[in-house]
Amino acid sequence: MKVLGIHIKHQYVTGILCCLFLSGVVAYMYFLSVSVVEVVLRKEATQTIASLRSEIADLEASYILAHHTISSRVATTEGFSEIKSKVFINESERENLVLRTNNE
Repeated sequence: MKVLGIHIKHQYVTGILCCLFLSGVVAYMYFLSVSVVEVVLRKEATQTIASLRSEIADLEASYILAHHTISSRVATTEGFSEIKSKVFINESERENLVLRTNNE
């Protein structure tokens, strides 16, 4: 009788350990598949971000071009004309410049 009770306990413990082992294998496969899906989604998100940044750069370039065109049109309609000779100021000689007011 005692041997039969011990045998039943061993079967019970073996069954529990087998269930725990199978549960561990299933959990491992689940978390492995979830991590693979997350890697794929991250790669897609990175590609989407790169394409959106490229599109934003194109839109900024077209905005700057349109803004320059509008500024040129506004300048010519208000009587401004393009300067033929340009004057450059050297920043290192800044202390030699004098501020002049209209009261002089």
